[in-house]
Amino acid sequence: MAYKLIDLSLLQREQLFRTLRVTLTYHSNAIEGLSLQFGETEQLLDKGLTAPNKPLHEQLIILGFANAYDLVVRETSNKDTLLTTGFIKDLHYLLFKTALDITPQFVSKPIGTYRTAEVIVAGANFAPTPPIFIAQKLENSLFQYPSNALNLIQIAVFHAEYERIHPFIDGNGRTGRLIMAFQAIQNDLIPPLIVDSRRAEYLSFLESCKAEGDCGGFARFLESCQEQSLEQVEQDMKQDTLGHKHRL
Repeated sequence: MAYKLIDLSLLQREQLFRTLRVTLTYHSNAIEGLSLQFGETEQLLDKGLTAPNKPLHEQLIILGFANAYDLVVRETSNKDTLLTTGFIKDLHYLLFKTALDITPQFVSKPIGTYRTAEVIVAGANFAPTPPIFIAQKLENSLFQYPSNALNLIQIAVFHAEYERIHPFIDGNGRTGRLIMAFQAIQNDLIPPLIVDSRRAEYLSFLESCKAEGDCGGFARFLESCQEQSLEQVEQDMKQDTLGHKHRL
């Protein structure tokens, strides 16, 4: 049973989007190895306070991810706005733009456009799509899975296909999880919160979906991640009344 946004009160829905701005940003970047702790991420996003002993480029990428998340939330307010390759490129550009401007030596280029070189994904048993075929493959996937008419298993399948295509030189996992949030919200689904502590589980289900076409397990995993989103909202709403927060 997929969890629906329509089942939330307006207050819960507003809290969900506030909560996910921090939690999705933190966990999605932690999955990719960024070193900021949750509290440091929260301070950066909520108060603009940098962590003095953490790499500047990581903090700029954190800010970029939050900016991309804000774009996702804004654009999904119109249910007729379909996900496009242009929007996906915009998400990638926002993710890395500030870091590229200030710490260009730490950003893989180009940003906001498809890679032009072959890449190898460490530990994967598949070869990403050759650059010459990226545009057509992604267009085909978007046509096959229009963003405003998807259930959770179709979102899982699209995510696996997107990661198999691996359209960018870097940031494919993060843009893929932002896309997942876009698709979920547009289809009245609670966006899944994939926490860093479940990274191995996430990658295992994703690999099975990509390599073997077994996406049922991945969809069930995402459903459990929806539960995690809801649990976090409930915690935040309770803790806010006490004047402090505790997060996963």
